[in-house]
Amino acid sequence: MKEDELLLCTVQEIHGTTVFVTLPNGKKGTIITSEIAPGRIKNIRQYVVPNKKIVCKVLRIKGENVELSLRRVSSKEKKQILQQYKQEQQAKAAFNQILKQDAEKIKEKILKDFHSLPEFLNQAREKPSLIAKYIPKQFQEQIAKITQKKKKQIQAVKLIKLKCPQSDGVKKIKQILKIKNPNLKITYISAGNFQLTLRADDYKQANKEADKIIQELESKAKQNSCEIEITEKKQK
Repeated sequence: MKEDELLLCTVQEIHGTTVFVTLPNGKKGTIITSEIAPGRIKNIRQYVVPNKKIVCKVLRIKGENVELSLRRVSSKEKKQILQQYKQEQQAKAAFNQILKQDAEKIKEKILKDFHSLPEFLNQAREKPSLIAKYIPKQFQEQIAKITQKKKKQIQAVKLIKLKCPQSDGVKKIKQILKIKNPNLKITYISAGNFQLTLRADDYKQANKEADKIIQELESKAKQNSCEIEITEKKQK
């Protein structure tokens, strides 16, 4: 868990101006009123009620206390995390239906090596031998059919401002933006302004890949004595 990470939390209780939630790892987190929604809140229960699942952003981690925000989550981020949760629930349901009494034991084995069941299915799509490794023979054909279903990818979008004042600045910009990644697309917007679009199977993977690309861009810009600024594209 780190700052700015998005988490799907469950509201436990509301005490005065503080909302207490359960994090995915079972620990507790808190949201103060000013982080529920912008502006004045007349009735906090318009936004949060006990047992409701909400998408939160990690603000600060102080020991065992995790401070969260609800209002800083964009509608696109919320949609992506809820979609990811839906996929996880669908995967669990499919495993339970196919594996029956063996489901829990097999899921436990898979989750020792993979972050989630959808992640396992995604990798098994590219590497079918994983199915034979984790799934008993009598269930392998049915699990293989799940991996063959095409999954809708999500996108991480960043805005890049790049300035190279040297005489060969245009050439340097082209070199800096030359990143090898089949899921990456960098498009020209205007002089010194570009858009980075990264496709991935889920939000966490997209953010992880985007962080690597940003580090590479910043490193190349520094090597070429160029100024670079990368920001999140605001969603409407």
